[in-house]
Amino acid sequence: MSLTSDIKVVSYLCGECKQTRRLSIDKDVHLQRRELTINGLASYIDVHADKKGMSRHGIKIFIDKNFHVRTNNVLKIKKSASVTSGPSIPLPGFKTKSLTTTYTWHNWSSLELEIKSENLKFKLEITELDEDAANKINSKITTVSELGSVVCNLDALVEEETPEILVYISGWMASFCNSMELASAMHVDLIPEVLRYIDIHVHRPITYSDEMIIAILIDKSSLLIPNKDALRMIAEKGPAMELMGLNPDKLKKIAMDLVKYDSFSMIDIQKILEHEIEKDSELEEEFIVLALFYLISLDAFDYKLSYLQTVKGKNEVPEESYNAN
Repeated sequence: MSLTSDIKVVSYLCGECKQTRRLSIDKDVHLQRRELTINGLASYIDVHADKKGMSRHGIKIFIDKNFHVRTNNVLKIKKSASVTSGPSIPLPGFKTKSLTTTYTWHNWSSLELEIKSENLKFKLEITELDEDAANKINSKITTVSELGSVVCNLDALVEEETPEILVYISGWMASFCNSMELASAMHVDLIPEVLRYIDIHVHRPITYSDEMIIAILIDKSSLLIPNKDALRMIAEKGPAMELMGLNPDKLKKIAMDLVKYDSFSMIDIQKILEHEIEKDSELEEEFIVLALFYLISLDAFDYKLSYLQTVKGKNEVPEESYNAN
């Protein structure tokens, strides 16, 4: 569950629509940002509409350790070159990351992700499909994030008797793409594992809890605060439910390791469990991510997101207010 936070309110004048934006920021998350330690500024993305409430745009703001907004810039999106025929040609500067996995995929036969803000194209090379794939209908789904900075193209596999899964997949992928767009520091390495969780669960509509968990795992800056009693109980007895795609013994192992920490950010998770990955070949990153999904669902963690929240009310005066152009 979301933990009660010490909130700071900041403001800035948007250089695009000339509105004064008032935003709340979590104090603890901000002060633990790696960017702040390295260069004295941490970045955030503020998505909002113009004065008429029509055109929406994204602004990347940079805030120092004293919660001063130092600069704000319109989020520039690199556009893909349009090709009318022949093979697609990656844009100069775009990195293509391919992943081959032995995991048996159930709901799509190909998936390609373009993260324009990171100049990254991610291609999932699917070599294993479930046994019923040949009897399923292939349907293309394109999902675009709100600002168009993240585009996902996939070939969905759908059984004739369950066409509603197309709606479910679209809902899951919309949340996935929007979470990547809003993340102040994206956890690119965990994208394949988050996709695996989605593949396991798209037989049902996405819930608010699912959306929050995706946002937490994608964002390097989000904080997890262990509920130690819950983690100890899981480590000793295991979960009181069947876990799709995950052996309960692996969940118990990870719970036992994480109970040692008072809090940690998602950027630390690979280092925290590095010894488990090295000594136990079965405990790969995909199992760690699945375990985190289930542990958060079981209320084994409180969490804090790095996302900005709009301050409600026109007459509200921020506790601390700073302008930057």
